[in-house]
Amino acid sequence: MPEALYRKWRPGTLSELVGQDHVVKTLKQAVLTERVSHAYMFCGPRGTGKTSTARILAKAINCLSTVEGEPDNTCHMCVAVNEGRAIDLIEIDAASNRRIADIRDLTEKIHYGPAEAKFKVYIIDEVHMLTQEAFNALLKTLEEPPPHAILILATTDVHKVPLTIISRCQRFDFRRVPSLDVVEKLKKLSLEEMIDIEDEALMLVARKSTGSLRDAENILEQVMVSTEQPVTEWSVRQLLNLTDESLPVDLLELIAVNDIKSSLVMLGQLIDDGKEASQIHSSLIEITRVLILIKSKAGDGSEFGDSLKDRLDSIAEKFTIERLIFIAKIMANVDFRDLLTPALPLEIAIMESILGPQTGVSKPDLIQPNSSREQQTAHRPEVPLGKNSNNTIEKFSNPSTRIEHSTQKSSEVIPAVAQPPKDSKDVVQAPTEEKSIIVSGNPGNPGNPGNPIDEHWNELLRSLRQTGKRFNLGALMRGCKEREIRDDTLVLTFLHSSHLDRMNSEIEDPLVNGQFENVVEKVLGKKYKISVELANSDSKSITGPVSQQSHLVRAAQALGARIVEERSKS
Repeated sequence: MPEALYRKWRPGTLSELVGQDHVVKTLKQAVLTERVSHAYMFCGPRGTGKTSTARILAKAINCLSTVEGEPDNTCHMCVAVNEGRAIDLIEIDAASNRRIADIRDLTEKIHYGPAEAKFKVYIIDEVHMLTQEAFNALLKTLEEPPPHAILILATTDVHKVPLTIISRCQRFDFRRVPSLDVVEKLKKLSLEEMIDIEDEALMLVARKSTGSLRDAENILEQVMVSTEQPVTEWSVRQLLNLTDESLPVDLLELIAVNDIKSSLVMLGQLIDDGKEASQIHSSLIEITRVLILIKSKAGDGSEFGDSLKDRLDSIAEKFTIERLIFIAKIMANVDFRDLLTPALPLEIAIMESILGPQTGVSKPDLIQPNSSREQQTAHRPEVPLGKNSNNTIEKFSNPSTRIEHSTQKSSEVIPAVAQPPKDSKDVVQAPTEEKSIIVSGNPGNPGNPGNPIDEHWNELLRSLRQTGKRFNLGALMRGCKEREIRDDTLVLTFLHSSHLDRMNSEIEDPLVNGQFENVVEKVLGKKYKISVELANSDSKSITGPVSQQSHLVRAAQALGARIVEERSKS
């Protein structure tokens, strides 16, 4: 049975490793100076050479005649490792040997000396799969192993490994292999395996592998078996069911000129032709990223080949950097889960990319610097005061300031724009000083889109959907009647006491309150404290029981404590 390419062409020396020069240099020096550590932690994405490096290091430290820190691959120890029959090299799969009993067996046998090698080497692959008890059992052995034993741990999820384990090892972070390095490696394999394949096809395979050399070699082997030579880029696309990149580029070009009809028609044609909506979505995100890099002079789009490079340059000229970032955020939030019509989220994202949200963030092509906003404010129309001038006051300022709006009767309506009267005595000039803002009405449909809270209200609700310990803050805030900024405090007014109590129970938790304030700062661009109150109530800010005013009590509750009894101080 033929051997898989990634096993047949597995690196045999440190110099053959691809894209991990920082690891190679350090390990070579360690072998040369005989300062090999008792424990190593190799972490990084899949297919970047962690297990291969562990085996090469095991060969190097036991090699009878090393060459500049490299194994010679000719002595009987190196040959035994290459053939998989070295009894002093023990490989353990932690995914299937994750119990404490397996680690106890290791800690008992590790004290026996090596049979023929200088060191006994243990390679524990996917070490993050061990149970917490197994990690605890490994701690002492990992800290003080026998002088003849070396442990090499490998994992793709280092954040799941306890810090007590990591601190006892020398850690090496393996990086994703750059596409150009993957292409060079695949060219060598193609020559050795006598595969006639175009350079564009190899670049496509490299990009599809997302930095994993093993994935790239598997795709190359699949192409070699299923496609007639010479292998072209088109045949690779057909095999992997990839969308032609020129089509998403055409779609983005239509978005650039704000052509909704043509954009949706083209998307429908792509889906009718058998393209997956998720695959089109991935291509749009990838090309939008490249356009951002081109616009910021951080890339040139050369990875898409000369045929698309010039087109991407011309399309990038039609976008502003702000709008590209806006489109990237919209596309990143597309969710295809639990939908009978997979194309719907992508269609909505395309329309939002062209139109921008009707309420909330301003359209990306209308984003202007603060200086221009101030100039626009200075030329706003003056609003006359009628008979109800004593009952109604409107003061306008620029969007970064705040507006105060108070009425005695909710039925009274003041037009947003009015013609200035001839009599200048009835005109109120727009002040430049900052005032507080009170916003009332339906939270889902803000009444005054010119102020910063209403502009970002829907975005704030979306950002708070995952925030809350017991209740969802985003859902609770939909019952908010008014929102107001007073100095450095965001005050939320609720109609019902039940909503207020639930909101209080959430923000009294220091952790939830901190997350709430961080989201508000991210959306509004300024740090605000959070306060809630009940509508038509004399008490302006309801802070809960007296005990909740203590930060120590709130911190204790965050750790799981609960209040059993409260007593007033006599």
